Amino acid sequence: MNMAEVAREAGLTHVTVFRIYHEKTKTIELETLDKLCNALNCRIQDIFEHIPNKD
Repeated sequence: MNMAEVAREAGLTHVTVFRIYHEKTKTIELETLDKLCNALNCRIQDIFEHIPNKD
């Protein structure tokens, strides 16, 4: 799926999906995560990975 298809399937704007994909956002609402998981038929951990700070 491309970003436009993900946005359409999830009911999100293309800008929202673009910003998440390109790591241009600092926050993501739980509702947005829910929509992405439903559209992609996956779990949150399938989309995101926690990478600890090096500090």
